[in-house]
Amino acid sequence: MLNAHAVPGADPRHGVNVVTGGSTVLIVDDERHIVDLLDDLFRDEGYQVRRAYDGLAALAAIDREMPDLVIADVMMPRLDGLALYNRIRERSSRLPVILMSAAVTPRLLDATFVPKPFDIEMLLDVVEEKLSDSH
Repeated sequence: MLNAHAVPGADPRHGVNVVTGGSTVLIVDDERHIVDLLDDLFRDEGYQVRRAYDGLAALAAIDREMPDLVIADVMMPRLDGLALYNRIRERSSRLPVILMSAAVTPRLLDATFVPKPFDIEMLLDVVEEKLSDSH
């Protein structure tokens, strides 16, 4: 079995090398412990990770360098996840966005929604699916 920490992109769940291509994931959440958890998780999976703690900071990060995928909480200060989603769509119709929330289930968006608390394996699967769909 491959050592996931020694081989970039190795998948510890399956013991095979998964091609992440160094994809960049922007994690947006006002709860630092969630950002820390997801940062560690995605780095371990071979992704590049960028962080933002509200929607306005996320837009600034996207303007600096377009990520391959955005994972954003819905309920955040300054610019919430739903408004962030709409602003991202104004810039790019192809950038995959995954919204997360413990309280809100968006119904009118074509965004992918993951409820909090999330299952890590399921979240990884959704990210891989969204990235493969966008390429």
